[in-house]
Amino acid sequence: MTFFAISLKMLQKNFYRYRLHFLCSFFAITLFFCFATLFTNDSFMTGHDVNFMIASNIIFPSILAAAFLLVFAPYSYSVFLSARKQEYGILSSLGMSPMESWKWLLAESIVLGAIALGAAFLAGTLLSLFFYGVISHVIGITALKWAFPYKAYLATALLYGLVLAITAALQGIQLLGRRIRPLLLAPYRAEAKGRGYQWMEKIFPDYMGRHLLEFSLLARHKRDWAARSAFSSLLIGCALYLAGFCTVFSASVLQDLEHYCPYDLAYSEFLGQNRISGNALRNALSQHQVSITAEKQLPYLRDPAFNYLPVSGANQILGCDYQVPEGSFLNLFQYELQDGYGHDLTEVSHISLRTGKELHSCGSDIKILFNQNPTLAERTLILNDADFNQMLSSGYYWEGRMHLFHLQYWEDASEGIEALQSLLLEANGLTPEEQWQFYRATSKTEDFQIARQSSQFAYFLMGFVEILLLMAACLLIHFRIAAEREENRRAMRSLFMVGATASERLHLCLFKNRMRFLPPFAAASLAALPFSYKTGEMVYHSGNIWCMAVGLLGLASILAMAKFTGYYSKREFESYETNG
Repeated sequence: MTFFAISLKMLQKNFYRYRLHFLCSFFAITLFFCFATLFTNDSFMTGHDVNFMIASNIIFPSILAAAFLLVFAPYSYSVFLSARKQEYGILSSLGMSPMESWKWLLAESIVLGAIALGAAFLAGTLLSLFFYGVISHVIGITALKWAFPYKAYLATALLYGLVLAITAALQGIQLLGRRIRPLLLAPYRAEAKGRGYQWMEKIFPDYMGRHLLEFSLLARHKRDWAARSAFSSLLIGCALYLAGFCTVFSASVLQDLEHYCPYDLAYSEFLGQNRISGNALRNALSQHQVSITAEKQLPYLRDPAFNYLPVSGANQILGCDYQVPEGSFLNLFQYELQDGYGHDLTEVSHISLRTGKELHSCGSDIKILFNQNPTLAERTLILNDADFNQMLSSGYYWEGRMHLFHLQYWEDASEGIEALQSLLLEANGLTPEEQWQFYRATSKTEDFQIARQSSQFAYFLMGFVEILLLMAACLLIHFRIAAEREENRRAMRSLFMVGATASERLHLCLFKNRMRFLPPFAAASLAALPFSYKTGEMVYHSGNIWCMAVGLLGLASILAMAKFTGYYSKREFESYETNG
């Protein structure tokens, strides 16, 4: 019998181990591919068809999915390979050379990787169709269309191929560099009791005495389990933290809408564009049962850097009480500081007008006076009326006029606003892209729809990421339990030989698995609370809400895992009984 025939028999005998490694790689590749179909879609990321506020939500989960693939795929491969150390020791003892072992290891890696990649591409393509269906029909982003994701195929194949090649090479060198005896004894090694175990025996001698057998199983491989539990807790903590973030983010987005849209509708006459009569505007809105309850107009000047407002107009029309002496200006920052984003609040100390006059700052204020609009510059200065009129008469600055409206029942004004956008487009004679980019009207209705879609899209993506992290944490624990399968089977067989009943052996499995699965969930829930509170208070002033979401989800996950470990332990025990 050749070494090749022996290797094939080992492959057939250990199909369970191959299946675990295959499923892990398949899962990681499929999830990354689904996100890749979105971030490689040009129409989605460039903002042509989808608002960037919505599209930007894909960035963080894509990075997280890539990190998961980069970390979890090599880790699952190392666990898979560690479970086969004894087999390679047997082959080496029978005379297989290191080079032959190396070739067979690489061949296994290539075959398993190719099968996992092909299956993931098939499943990922179908799942990406589901992604696009949810985004289009449930969330309502109808402009996004599915296209053949060749860029996603290429990005996923390159990333996974690189990970697999490096991992197989490093693991092969580490495995084949070891002597035969350690390989043969690898499944039988167990570590001595650690300090934690000894401390528990001193503090709780009665409890430890009653659970001697249970803790004897937990004392094995303590270093590997300590690292695995810490990493699992980190993954679970990230999932809980993200769940709290989604809860706070959704509420914050809708709250910011009220701040950044003090008027229900706004458009600007600028550079000869958007010149329509008041009657035409009212007719366009009234045809769709939209009525105007209040209207204001604000003249302004601008250059490439600043908007310039007259102080009398700002005070009278916008209800302010600013005092700006002649020869000076007031820096106005139209930001909501608790919107979760960073803002540059650096004041301009002085400006030189094209008329030759120099103005100096008399202070600053942070207040949103009117809606954002594409015709406006990012920074705004409020001037004394005399300085504003001098700039106006010089002809060196662009002149504009903001039209600001309050509507009755703005939530139902979407059709009327679309009619107004069409009216402005027809009056300007521009392409739809130019009109939308530079001269469109802005409204609370459209911004609310974008904010709602953005929060729903964030929930959808983060939900996938959270499931990914929780499953990864459970798989990390499961893989270690699977690697100890032979040790635990021998322990159960020994207990059977000394008279332990089936219910006693099942209880032993249940205790062991609960101590493996539940502590990481409990530790993650407790550790995530202070980080959630600190972040929530610092960014959104919603630390209590964030902590409440994390705590409730953590408690629910612990209860769910407690239920799951009962089913899991029963299946494990049945496998020992069947193979015993």
